[in-house]
Amino acid sequence: MRSRIPPATLKRLTALEQKRRRHRSVAMFPKLMPVDDWEYVAESMQGELKKNIKEDIPPQYDQKVIDCLQLVEQ
Repeated sequence: MRSRIPPATLKRLTALEQKRRRHRSVAMFPKLMPVDDWEYVAESMQGELKKNIKEDIPPQYDQKVIDCLQLVEQ
């Protein structure tokens, strides 16, 4: 047996879904930075990944490097 949903409830649900979509993050990317700064970050992270592969352990990135990356919502 099918039950009918009142139109007012559907309108409220639609409004809530629209509101939720506006504030939902789809992805986060590092903020663009000068090439010299990016070189420091990339070199540090690549070194850590290389060490990770050789020793078979999870990467432990330096907190200074992580702090350089300011994430921007898209």
